[in-house]
Amino acid sequence: MSGTASSALKCACPCNTAKFTITGKPIARFYCHCQICQSLYRRPFADVTVWWNRHVVPPAESTVAFKRYRAPPALRRGTCRSCGLPVLGTLWLAPFVELAFVPARNIKARDTLPAASVHVFYHRRVKDIDDGLPKVSGYWPSELAVTRLVMGGLVRR
Repeated sequence: MSGTASSALKCACPCNTAKFTITGKPIARFYCHCQICQSLYRRPFADVTVWWNRHVVPPAESTVAFKRYRAPPALRRGTCRSCGLPVLGTLWLAPFVELAFVPARNIKARDTLPAASVHVFYHRRVKDIDDGLPKVSGYWPSELAVTRLVMGGLVRR
């Protein structure tokens, strides 16, 4: 990302109801082909960027409905109450350690984002994608790939 830690990115859901900002730099970016993402995003896969949650100034509570789609520890996903599309998700890892998962399409300055690094849950893909990125299939291998990606992003900071 070309911005500095002090620059703020303007973000909003596709219908522009749930508006929020992000400061700091992204940790990682990936494509997720899981069935939850396919259903929520209404697309073959989700393009997701990970940030520290403390860098997200969230949208008004009245604009977002949060839900967990799996047993904890699971991503708490927020969808817009107006358009029903994903706004952001949060994942609590430990006290004072929480990540935010933000759909790339919700970030107005998408060109400032890092390139995606991997496709996960590829065994759930709707169609093959030939983009040269690694493809990870299976639940645990996909979870591990995202964990490595995030941890690698934290170490590089």
